[in-house]
Amino acid sequence: MTDAPRPLNIVPVRPAALSASSLGGPVLPGPSVPRPPYERPFAAIRRYKWLVFGILAFAVICGIVATRLVKPLYEVRATLLIEPETAVGNTSGPIRSPDILSSSAWVQLVRSYRIVDAVVRKLALYVRPDNPADLGIFSGFDISDRFLPGKYEVAIDRVKRRWHLAQVGGALADSGGVADSVGRRAGFRWAIPASAFDGNGTRKIKFTVSTPRETAVDLMKQLSVEVPEQSNFLWLRFRGQDPQLAQLTLNTWVNEYVTVASELKKRNVVEFAHILSGQLRYAESSLRDAERALENFRVHTITLPSEGAPVAPGLEMTRDPALKSFFDQKIAYDDVRHDREALEKVIAGVKSGDTPWEAVLLIPSVAANPGAEALRNAFTQLHAKQADLAAKRQVYTDQHPAVQEVSTSIRTLQTQTIPSLVSQLLVQLREREGEYNQRITSASREMQSIPTRTIEEMRLRRAVAVSEGLYTTLKSRSAEAELAAASATPDVTILDSAVAPLRPARNTAPSLLLLAVLGGLGAAITLAMLLDAFDPKIRYPEQVTDELGLSIAGAIPRFPKGGVNSRSPEQMSQLIESIRTVRMHIQNATGIPVSIAVSSPSPNDGKSFVSANLAMSFSDAGFRTVLVDADTRRGVLHEMFGIPLEPGLTEFLSGTAGMDAAVRATEHERLWIISRGRKQRTSPELLTSAQLPALAAELRDRYDVVVFDTPPLAAGIDAFAIATAAQNLLLVLRVGETERRMAAAKLELVDRLPVSVLGAVLNCVEYRDEFEYFRYSKGYGTDEAESTALVR
Repeated sequence: MTDAPRPLNIVPVRPAALSASSLGGPVLPGPSVPRPPYERPFAAIRRYKWLVFGILAFAVICGIVATRLVKPLYEVRATLLIEPETAVGNTSGPIRSPDILSSSAWVQLVRSYRIVDAVVRKLALYVRPDNPADLGIFSGFDISDRFLPGKYEVAIDRVKRRWHLAQVGGALADSGGVADSVGRRAGFRWAIPASAFDGNGTRKIKFTVSTPRETAVDLMKQLSVEVPEQSNFLWLRFRGQDPQLAQLTLNTWVNEYVTVASELKKRNVVEFAHILSGQLRYAESSLRDAERALENFRVHTITLPSEGAPVAPGLEMTRDPALKSFFDQKIAYDDVRHDREALEKVIAGVKSGDTPWEAVLLIPSVAANPGAEALRNAFTQLHAKQADLAAKRQVYTDQHPAVQEVSTSIRTLQTQTIPSLVSQLLVQLREREGEYNQRITSASREMQSIPTRTIEEMRLRRAVAVSEGLYTTLKSRSAEAELAAASATPDVTILDSAVAPLRPARNTAPSLLLLAVLGGLGAAITLAMLLDAFDPKIRYPEQVTDELGLSIAGAIPRFPKGGVNSRSPEQMSQLIESIRTVRMHIQNATGIPVSIAVSSPSPNDGKSFVSANLAMSFSDAGFRTVLVDADTRRGVLHEMFGIPLEPGLTEFLSGTAGMDAAVRATEHERLWIISRGRKQRTSPELLTSAQLPALAAELRDRYDVVVFDTPPLAAGIDAFAIATAAQNLLLVLRVGETERRMAAAKLELVDRLPVSVLGAVLNCVEYRDEFEYFRYSKGYGTDEAESTALVR
């Protein structure tokens, strides 16, 4: 005996078979007890254990290789403090330095190419040697504005003290000595250190040169920026494979960030001061023109006699109210007229492009008249917007939404708001001029003798006063702006600089190894389960009960390769008890006398071994038993029992021998055997003749138990004919060898015959997993003298 089964799992027999319960006999436990879900997976894993071990070993090797290829990452951190409000940013002073960026824009500034490109160029990160140990040779490496990126290899001949540079996959080649610059034609600015030429042999170094922008893009992927909510702190985290390089990169990054932020802050105030400086120069020129005009007027009128009673030189008469009222109106009329003419002149100058709109601020009616307050506010807004635009253009391009928004506001003020307010003021001046003209005309006859020099002098003095006031204001604000520019401080302060860590922030080696082990184990188990699911062989009890619809009559254990050891009480006990279980199942299913055919779906399933031991078990139980070797082609029972081959079954069926000659006694009491006889060409026809049913009936009359050992069901019609004559069939299935589809196909043919399938005997069962419950307890076996079994 050489094979093994699994846990007992009996279900009702097929429709064509008789159940044990229908005959009043005991029924083996069925599938009412739920099976542990792990039994079948464990059985599959045990069966394919070497495959599982191989896949797991391969996965572990792959994991070890992966841990060597993947390098750990080190993380460095830095903290910045953002303080947008400074002393210059006081809203109560005449000069206010607004925040250059919003809170979210500070993060964008960290990632701007203005900063990252500078970091890449300062540290020469655009050059990467294939071997990190060669990084020291590239100290001082730089590139020109136009260079050729790609992969390069430099060979250093330390004997001849020369180098040779070649582009990998390209036509560029260069060579030189120790002091020569390397890669001038490629746009490199690099001199190999003299220490690299020490020694013997040739040293080859492969390296890659990328564009600074490409390197900056890759570098930004390694940086994480976080601004906590309601906080002025900016947290920077940078990850790299080299902790020292990561520290240097992040510190360079934050230093460049503070420098750029300082420049932006200073340029914001400087641009504002520059605008005020231009306005101050224009106001100074206007003041000088007004003083020169008053001076010329005084020079020409100083010798003219004064009018009326003596008054202060150059001033109007104050004693006569009528005269004073006339001159007041005349002065107001002239002021309005001159202001209107000046305003029209400015409008014409603006249209021709010779005069800026700011010239209207020098007109007295614009500078001091409450009706021109809106116009003055518009100019104030225009100046502030221009300063804001100049500052933003230092940070953003003209296409940026912030720049476009400010530009649109400036154009709106210059092309719509200010011209509209100027036009409204011009209309007001014309209306006031018309009113004063009507009043003066009515009183002009009485006042024609009064000279107009006093009026002109007063107008000139007011022009000087207005220009002087504007100049003084602009002078003060310009000085404040220059002071703010000189004392501007950055809004960003470095709190914590980056420090090179001693341990990596994320070491993926253990994770990769664990992942490889778990992945390999999962793949191996999955493959084992798939192989088990698609295995065509019978390996589990439920395949017999559920798929084939057979009850399990018993399970014969699997023994060592050499067969059953007759000197092993444990092996003999397991064999004998398993045969007794089959015998009990048959006896309760059919009653006495027993007539049964033992067959199997395919050869080498152990049907002859089961037949012989089953017959001996019945004889040991006290039943007169005859064993018929009905396998007329390959029967070997005569060899197993040591009896002559002839005469046998074929001779009896062909009529050449009688019953008494064919039936032979054996060494076992109450056991007789009919050998297969001599092979004949007409053996199949003999088995399907009327003599075989007659033989079966006669044997049932003479003996208590008749056991037919048939050919396999796959061998032809022999087994079907014998089973029909015996009326009962016991199927032997070899676990791990018998194909389920083959057994199912043959059982379909049996279902059409008048044959009761009593169940299946599982042969070569290993008592573990689901078959553990087929084992018989130790210490309850009988002595070998009391029970016998055929071993091999």
